Amino acid sequence: MNRKVYRARNIQQAIANIKEELGSDAMILSTRKIPKKPLDPYAKTMFEVEAAIPQYSDSETKKQDLAAHKNSNDQYIKLSKGEDPLIGAIKEDIADIKDMISIAGFGNGMQNMACNHFESVGILASLLRTGVSERLASTIIQEASSLMDETTDQGSKIKSLKKYVMRQCLNQIETKDFFNRNNSSGVPHVAAFVGPTGVGKTTTIAKLAALLSFHRKMKVGLISIDNYRVGAFEQLKAYASIMGLLCVPAFSSQDLSCALDRMKSMDMVLIDTAGHSHFDKTKIDEILQLIKTDFRISSHLVLSVTSESIIMKDAASAFSVFNPDTVVFTKIDETKRCGKILDQLDNVKLPVSLIANGQRVPEDLIVPDKRQLLKIVLGKGT
Repeated sequence: MNRKVYRARNIQQAIANIKEELGSDAMILSTRKIPKKPLDPYAKTMFEVEAAIPQYSDSETKKQDLAAHKNSNDQYIKLSKGEDPLIGAIKEDIADIKDMISIAGFGNGMQNMACNHFESVGILASLLRTGVSERLASTIIQEASSLMDETTDQGSKIKSLKKYVMRQCLNQIETKDFFNRNNSSGVPHVAAFVGPTGVGKTTTIAKLAALLSFHRKMKVGLISIDNYRVGAFEQLKAYASIMGLLCVPAFSSQDLSCALDRMKSMDMVLIDTAGHSHFDKTKIDEILQLIKTDFRISSHLVLSVTSESIIMKDAASAFSVFNPDTVVFTKIDETKRCGKILDQLDNVKLPVSLIANGQRVPEDLIVPDKRQLLKIVLGKGT
């Protein structure tokens, strides 16, 4: 089979040239978009199409040749009458156009990178659509590109880039099953959940209490130190009553010490704190002073993925005075842009212990591993 390469401004023109020169029996073996040179980003886009006319001595040889090409990795199109070879090429063009349009709405840095790394356009657009910031998406793409073999062809380059991008995204993620422990030391582990108002701390604590007591067979106690939100303690106590767990209020350091003394036989004690604006430094400091006891209390930062990235970043900064051990992301069922989780992890440098994805107690709680969390970030699983 003699092969010949054609170049044109678009695939349709290339196929027209192939038909004119080789006839309708010609077969397209592969197509690729020729990347623009870094020094000439405004050059016209060109496509390269490889085609051939098969030479058959008998029908059996023809069948074998067709089967071999159909099972190969080459794009295989026969230009026989009655078939439309342009549909697949047009679909690819439309997808590329959509990706370029989505990137065009971002800053010049995105557009320049797309020109310099044309193979990254689709991957870059996908990251941006999930909510990953321009800065982090650009960094991930550039780091992934630096690991690639530049000698590979365009098709292999895109596959390789996807693999390295996924690897870089995984490197951004750390998870930890922080609550999988018992009090073999004779002292319960005490965990306080902190964060802005309305992020779902109380519901998350109820879900975790159910997970620990019913599925992990741990003895769990609940304490509410939220004396600002009306009905906060009653809400947590209602959950505790359903599960048969001890739940007590504590609105001072002395109350908290007494409550913890009552729960010395527990495996885990979960503390629900009051939610405050991350701009209210005074109220945040009050909570910090309240949970300073003789007990070692771990802190866990709770953030809602429905918040804007800048708000999440500001909240994480304000509540960093608690030196949180892990971060908990809530309300992932209420947004399709979970990619902002990657930005927050890049900011706080903390492992993710829990993911809340709904209002049901206890079902809508996930203790994720790295790959499961990556699927959530990319919008491919909950």
